[in-house]
Amino acid sequence: MIDDRELRSIAMAQLLGSAETSGEINALRRVGLRAGFLWRCPSCHTEHYPNRETCCGKPRTDGI
Repeated sequence: MIDDRELRSIAMAQLLGSAETSGEINALRRVGLRAGFLWRCPSCHTEHYPNRETCCGKPRTDGI
């Protein structure tokens, strides 16, 4: 069974994959971060899909 994080990752990947302009990509990234469909590492500021559990050797801390 697919969990909620996996579903959010799939949805975000499909949306970003169908974006045609940099404006669309940037808008989707902003919305994805605010809605919890993406998360940003507090150390290196890299954006990740919700099914990614760690970055910079540390676990995700934002609770999504």
